[in-house]
Amino acid sequence: MPDKELVNKYKDQTVKALKKCLKQLKPSNADPHEIKYVARTLRDKLQCLNYFKKTLCSINPNKLFYIPSWIPKLSDPIVNFELQPPTYRQVTNIIRRMKASGSPCPLDQLSIICFKRCPFLRTYLTEVIRSVWSSKSVPAEWKKACSILIHKKGNTSDPSNFRPITLETIPLKVFTSCLRNAMFSFLTANNFIEHQIQKGFTPNLSGTLEYTAQMTNILNKARIKQRSVVITLLDLKNAFGEVHHNLIQSVLDYHHIPKDVCEIIKSLYTDFNTAFITSEFSTPFITVGRGVLQGDCLSPLIFNMCVNTFIQHIKTDKYRQFGFITNLLNPVHWFQFADDAAVISGQDSENQHLLNRFSIWCQWSNMIVRVDKCSTFGIRKSLTKSIQYLPKLLINNELIPATKIGESFRYLGKYFDFSMSEKEHKQELVTLMDDIMSEIDLKPLHPKNKLLLYSRYLLSKLSWHFTVTTLSKTWVSENMDSVVNKYVRKWLEIPISGTLSNVYLTSNKFGLNIYPPSIKFVQCQTVARNALKTSPNHSIKDLWKTTSENKNIQYDVYTSTKEVLKSFTSGQEGKLQNHLILQGSFFSNVINFSLSKLNGIWSKSQSNLPKNIYNFTIRYINNSLPTRKNLTKWGILSNFDCSFCLNPETLLHVVAGCQAYLPRFTWRHDSFLSFIAQTLQPVNNSNLFVDLPGYKSPSIVTGDTFRPDLLLSINSDCLLYILELSVGYESNLQTNVDRKRRRYEDLITQQKKQFKSVKFVNLSISSLGVFSKECHSFLDMLTDLGLDKRHQYFAIRKIMSIAIRTTYYIFCCRDKGWLNPELLNI
Repeated sequence: MPDKELVNKYKDQTVKALKKCLKQLKPSNADPHEIKYVARTLRDKLQCLNYFKKTLCSINPNKLFYIPSWIPKLSDPIVNFELQPPTYRQVTNIIRRMKASGSPCPLDQLSIICFKRCPFLRTYLTEVIRSVWSSKSVPAEWKKACSILIHKKGNTSDPSNFRPITLETIPLKVFTSCLRNAMFSFLTANNFIEHQIQKGFTPNLSGTLEYTAQMTNILNKARIKQRSVVITLLDLKNAFGEVHHNLIQSVLDYHHIPKDVCEIIKSLYTDFNTAFITSEFSTPFITVGRGVLQGDCLSPLIFNMCVNTFIQHIKTDKYRQFGFITNLLNPVHWFQFADDAAVISGQDSENQHLLNRFSIWCQWSNMIVRVDKCSTFGIRKSLTKSIQYLPKLLINNELIPATKIGESFRYLGKYFDFSMSEKEHKQELVTLMDDIMSEIDLKPLHPKNKLLLYSRYLLSKLSWHFTVTTLSKTWVSENMDSVVNKYVRKWLEIPISGTLSNVYLTSNKFGLNIYPPSIKFVQCQTVARNALKTSPNHSIKDLWKTTSENKNIQYDVYTSTKEVLKSFTSGQEGKLQNHLILQGSFFSNVINFSLSKLNGIWSKSQSNLPKNIYNFTIRYINNSLPTRKNLTKWGILSNFDCSFCLNPETLLHVVAGCQAYLPRFTWRHDSFLSFIAQTLQPVNNSNLFVDLPGYKSPSIVTGDTFRPDLLLSINSDCLLYILELSVGYESNLQTNVDRKRRRYEDLITQQKKQFKSVKFVNLSISSLGVFSKECHSFLDMLTDLGLDKRHQYFAIRKIMSIAIRTTYYIFCCRDKGWLNPELLNI
């Protein structure tokens, strides 16, 4: 990697300036590293510049494209084009749908977020767009953009192995979006675009899922019912970049686009300039003489309209009859997703005939077929079974490579082979997961961040495979869940005997908001099945019905991914409550007796803990900490008695039950009380009495019979708060509430004679910082005292953090002497 200083020094240098620098560096005994960097940058810049100049230059700029007679004419439009300039509402809707994470154009660095949040900017932008629309001329300032390069595959020094994505300014993106919406509405209303065949860039249509499902169904039918099928995949060279600008005008006329709109589009593609930028250099502006730009909002629709001229030709019954018959009324002969085409027929001769028609169209439209990137695949009957064979098909008099026997071809990201084994997907999934999980494991991150990477990054990487494949949930569980569980246990230090059911709960139920790959798989399959079920194409709905059997039944019961997750977490909760009695005791108790609205705050407090204490809370929740009781179960110790009192050393015993640990529990209790006293001390017109050194004793007010933890009197004799704090194990949350209420009934009655109003605050908290339902009285008190929600939640987070840290310290000091540390103050 080059030094940042070198990158910044030479990034904006022109080719001429780089040549001059290199000439000066060589005889001056400069740093060899700098000389090599400048030479490499100069070479790369020249190579990139020459390649894209050649790619974008206009070829035969005066060539005219007349629609040939074999392309059927479209009928006159029934619905007229909406020629009125965009309204404020239309502009606003487009801006709201744009992703806030979209990269701004480097030329002005103006983000869409500004327009999302500022109505005044949207008003000015609407006025500018309306003016440009009416003038039918796109400003020169808008026709400048920057293109970034995204690596596809192959050698990174070859510019052809990169996909250029154009970053346009926000005004142009919004303007072309308005133009696209108006054109698409016109084409759809008049049924000029064929959505049964062309499914790329079509709103409300999951083209990739529909085509992969159809292809799977075709191959399964051919194999099982011993029928012949021939499939040819076609690849166009630089498809978007080869569209001739004069072809665009002919295609617009063919689709009855009004002259005014044609003029706007012509103005847009006249003298459009883009510069190519990388992390190390940028090229000068290059004029776009041909092609439509990837990244431009209007380009996909224009490209689809160009391809639509061919689709209108082959959608007739004359060519449809060559297709593979899945339904007598609807044979399938052509798949088109943007520039990805698949030709499907029952015989080689039929497939060849369709290829010949495509070759003729390519010659007319100046498109180039890369024969070496095309492939063909065939199945036919041999005696009493189906076999794979090698079809011999030609395009432009060149033989199309055939998929070898036993190997697979890939269409729209899904692998297809004769046996439909999904072995490539399985191998890619396992390899991808192992690589990413091991990489995450090696990073020096907090466990919560490792889990976040797993949840946000790895699962998203797996989602496409999970969506298009026909794997079984059992395979995913056995081969992927087990690997993920191993790493999760390692990061959270959970022993093999500890359940992960607590971990897989939602954060408001003391879980970590993660789930295994098998649940992501079910979610993806649910999305795929719902896409088929709700498709506007009747043939796809019929496909969904015919495949709603066997393993698909388990996915069809769900209507959304949220239902899948809800079903999974419900299952984990049921397991904890009904089967895992010991490891589920925490969950069973807190779910019944905790103040649910504070559970989310507890999870936030937990996430801010250091690694050792964070993992302690996880093992505390599923009761897998190394207490003597557990160590005996695991065969490590032979005796589970406490070394101080000879009672069984369970988790409850260590953190809240051992009589010999009373000074420790008092230290934890007083640490709570000290923080609460500090929080209430600034209250105006109040007297604070706390059962701690340094404060006035509550017995001054109550006498020696009753001595609550804290008293707060407001305005002398007007209002008295009696606060009693209990800290115990989760199973005793409600027991402590009831016990303290009974204990102080007489004191409350007695104090009502001296104060106009007496309020009892029964603050029962578990040793891990979970608030009982009765703690709503504590929140009410804070509200009455004028603390806003933000201040209240801050105090609650602090209390929870004190609880977790003090309990952790008590646990670490088990079987050891107590040194009477100072009260915890955080």
